[in-house]
Amino acid sequence: MNSEPSLVGYCGLYCGVCAIHQGMIRNRATQLLEVLGAYQFQDIAKEAKEWAPELAYYQQFEEVLQALMKMFGECPGCLAGGGPPVCVIRDCCKKNGFYTCAECYSMPCDKLKPQIQCYRGHLDVLSRIKGIGNDKWAKEMAQKVRRGFSYVEVMPGSEVWTNNPD
Repeated sequence: MNSEPSLVGYCGLYCGVCAIHQGMIRNRATQLLEVLGAYQFQDIAKEAKEWAPELAYYQQFEEVLQALMKMFGECPGCLAGGGPPVCVIRDCCKKNGFYTCAECYSMPCDKLKPQIQCYRGHLDVLSRIKGIGNDKWAKEMAQKVRRGFSYVEVMPGSEVWTNNPD
């Protein structure tokens, strides 16, 4: 994984730790389609829908998986043009000449609420960036990525996903 500061997003999240950047959604959807295809599940679903009526929608399920693979295919990171198409944090940082929210005297503000709610410890992350800088933060996070860390582990409901405590 790359530890360049360019993987530190405007909000302070490290893009290399993002499940989308890591390809988790794309890879898992691909694997599921491959396994189901190997078992020719599209044919099984036609017969099994008598026992499980939801299987009548199996074709749409495959289409949804393919849409997820396309939508969450590849993300180069926030500073390289990835991330959400509309991001108030990116707009604010660019407008104010900040590399991250950690530089802002108004931090935390309302723009950060989604990140604070979605990623446990996000304010601690911004404080850490403020204390050690983007370069050191990026290197720390690159090490966590090498050990298998993903933001999925610090999101609400992540207990289901967590299998390697950091």
